[in-house]
Amino acid sequence: MRLATIFPLLALLAAMPASAAMFKWTDANGNVQYGQYPPAGVKAEQLHAAPAPKTTPATKTPQQQVEELDKRREAEQQQQAEAEEKKQSAENRKINCGNAHKNLESLNRGGHRLMHLPDGSYQRMDEKQRQARIKKNQDAIKKFCD
Repeated sequence: MRLATIFPLLALLAAMPASAAMFKWTDANGNVQYGQYPPAGVKAEQLHAAPAPKTTPATKTPQQQVEELDKRREAEQQQQAEAEEKKQSAENRKINCGNAHKNLESLNRGGHRLMHLPDGSYQRMDEKQRQARIKKNQDAIKKFCD
């Protein structure tokens, strides 16, 4: 029978709010005092708890932060690779442009020119071959020079 009376009291006690009321009052010496129970005969002001903070957006887990960092690093590396490729391409264009100009100048000087063959031997270039090489170098200048 005792258990039957204690159980409802415990349930009622558990249902009460966890935070106790706070009061503010001024004592006989003029000092402001705070407490859960004001002294008898003193005018006390009940303080209300500050509102609960608004829910902040959920912070990212360490795994999510690592994944984002990896994505940023990968993007940076890709940008660096693209920049390096552009730089190399510009250097190659400049070299090819210079070579085409030198070859064209050499071909326009006139005279009999020797042509280096893949087997390591040389052969004199006739006028038809010379004109074909001039055309090839003019096309290279159009392609590689700005």
